[in-house]
Amino acid sequence: MGVINDTGRTLDQIEAVPYEQAFLIGDLLTTDITMLSGEPKAGKSLLAAGMATALINGHSDFLGLPVHQRLDHIVFGVTDAGADAELKARLVGTVPDDSVTVFPVEDTGRDGFWRSVLEDLVQMRPGLFVLDNVIGALAPGEDISDPSAAARFMRSVRPISSAGIPTLLVTHTPKGTAEGMTVASSPIGGRQFGAAARSLITLRNSGRKGRRIQTAINRAREELDLKVAVHRRTADSEVPLWEREETRPNVVPLREVKPWHLDLADRIVREQPTETTIKGLAHKYAQDVGRKPDTIRPKLTEVLTRSGDRWVRKPSEAA
Repeated sequence: MGVINDTGRTLDQIEAVPYEQAFLIGDLLTTDITMLSGEPKAGKSLLAAGMATALINGHSDFLGLPVHQRLDHIVFGVTDAGADAELKARLVGTVPDDSVTVFPVEDTGRDGFWRSVLEDLVQMRPGLFVLDNVIGALAPGEDISDPSAAARFMRSVRPISSAGIPTLLVTHTPKGTAEGMTVASSPIGGRQFGAAARSLITLRNSGRKGRRIQTAINRAREELDLKVAVHRRTADSEVPLWEREETRPNVVPLREVKPWHLDLADRIVREQPTETTIKGLAHKYAQDVGRKPDTIRPKLTEVLTRSGDRWVRKPSEAA
């Protein structure tokens, strides 16, 4: 038997993953491998802590993006000296103490290191594994800009996400773009990291433009370009509070993806929910599409109507 006969599957044998199950935070943090990159001191670890707080506490949204899952437990692997204490300072008092496990990522060149990490994670079954950071987790002598080193590293961590454990990898961006990659797709390590993760968040921070979160994520309905800010919860606290400084994201629509309201209309026709008014539909699906009901209502009014006891597309929009 060959590779295709051993591993190939027809479409009916492949399990489809609904959008809501592909993201922990809509269009931002996936349930596969997500790579968060940025310049030193851009606030990457603060952003990871902010997302962790929203997920553990079951917030309805983070930076205006819907939180699709509430997590009971998150594991952080940290590489920098003192990073465990810094993480505690950013989370203490905001989440239950036993909801976060932190361990030092050391001696990664040792035979079986990542296999041992995988075994522990599979036994613990956390809702998210965060590695902060990739550079510190490389084996001694490995160069992150070496494509073969990047490929070896991704082969080491891929089994974690393949075991059903969402994985967030924190790393650095190079100075400027590299290898022709876009700003939102340029972690150090270039194409090997970008292609393997397929879900990329870039956090940028400049005095002139402030902080921005940019994304390049395969399953996303929209690529995001958000202007954000982070503050201390109180003057003597290190707990980060994130907020979006724009009322709406400056989004770059994906060319291949249908406009969100048409996609939603098709979903409603397919699902036939029990709601019999546009207002009811807007409230039902607001969190799923990450928009306010008042934004959804006029869009659905343009394309949907009731025919008997069913929702149907208006004739002019059905094509």
